[in-house]
Amino acid sequence: MITPLPEAGLIPIMHRRGVLTVALGVIGVSGLSGCISGRSPDSNGGTEPRSTPTETTTAPPTPTPTETPVPFPETCEPLPDIDGLPTPPSELTEDTAETFVEAFERVYAVATNDEYGGVESLRIRSVETAGERYLVSLSFEAAPVTRTPDADGATPTPLPIDAYTHRAVYHLTEERMLRELRSHIDDSLFSRTCWTLGRG
Repeated sequence: MITPLPEAGLIPIMHRRGVLTVALGVIGVSGLSGCISGRSPDSNGGTEPRSTPTETTTAPPTPTPTETPVPFPETCEPLPDIDGLPTPPSELTEDTAETFVEAFERVYAVATNDEYGGVESLRIRSVETAGERYLVSLSFEAAPVTRTPDADGATPTPLPIDAYTHRAVYHLTEERMLRELRSHIDDSLFSRTCWTLGRG
């Protein structure tokens, strides 16, 4: 028995089902490709990259000195002629200002106060800058002077312990130095003394 051939242009029914299945598979894959992409389509059919937030930094404010700069007097005296005073530094920095002031106060405070017998302790509280000026703050405690009996054999009454403690603030530039002597209790001002440093 001879099976007749299908007419030209016609596909058997079973073959049509196979073609339809392949077509649906192609459509499904192409449809999923839009969902797999990590970028969202824009209005023109393209893709937009995700924006990355930028970080901004702000410079910290310049600290305000805890000690208040005061004007220098119109005239200052040369450094006092006291044995043991240090030589002013050739270059003024925070380190050299601190070292010079500490050595200067140790000698000057004892030499100019008859009640001070020596240095008990000296503590640098702060070293700051204000423009071209260095501000060095310190606390000083002296050892009492050794008291001897007078001609009648009486020993002078010792001073209260607070009398041997003070605070000092030094203001330094390349040419001048100002010393403020202050109370360690309420910071009241006792005196100001200014010297030239032999430069400029």
